[in-house]
Amino acid sequence: MFTLLSQRQGNLIEQMDAEDADSKQLEQTYADFYALNRLISQWYRVYAKYIRPHAKEIQRQGNIFKVCDVGCGGGDIAFLLFKWLKKDGINAHIIGIDIDNRAIAWAKANRIVSAETAQVNKKKSVGLFFECISTTELIHRNHKVDLVINNHLLHHIPFEKINPFLTECAALGTRVICNDLERSSLAYSLFSLCFPLRYRSSFIYQDGRISLKKSFRKKELEELSSIGWRVQRLFPFRLLLMYETKS
Repeated sequence: MFTLLSQRQGNLIEQMDAEDADSKQLEQTYADFYALNRLISQWYRVYAKYIRPHAKEIQRQGNIFKVCDVGCGGGDIAFLLFKWLKKDGINAHIIGIDIDNRAIAWAKANRIVSAETAQVNKKKSVGLFFECISTTELIHRNHKVDLVINNHLLHHIPFEKINPFLTECAALGTRVICNDLERSSLAYSLFSLCFPLRYRSSFIYQDGRISLKKSFRKKELEELSSIGWRVQRLFPFRLLLMYETKS
């Protein structure tokens, strides 16, 4: 079961990205992401250390905390973040975007928030919203947010398009947090042993193994990203690529 992942295999394609992907398996994948990402993605740790203090500062200034989740998939991370911010008494406007309309349609149907939390503020509406749109199109709208996030997205992007994508993220938000897998032979082996039965009705098991083969190592991301970005490890087997606009 041990597989040596010394070289990144960026040419591989996840099954869920295929245009003819089975719709039932795809929808089950979106549904399963909610539990899986809470288990492995460590977003609450990221929230507590990096996002909540930033959000509280924005609120102290009398503003709504604005977030864009790029490549949001089924919307689970955006949904969790909205819940955490609400619990901490922070008014937030979160938009989840994805260029795959199948993901946005599922998110709109399954990751809604109540009418009470979708109240309208004088400056901007408070709530969780989803739209099928690209970062390029958002920039053309002059859309600006306090924070841009993405989860398991970097390894999906063709290598030559990663730097332009990061540039667009930095243009959209004053801070950016990219949370992704760190390629590891041990992580691949543990995932292969622990997850085959739990997620057999979705694409998660097969695509998870592909994602680990496509993901980066810390040095690779450091060499790839431009000035102003920093890479930090997050236990276990994760990398955070972060950017903050200089004041």
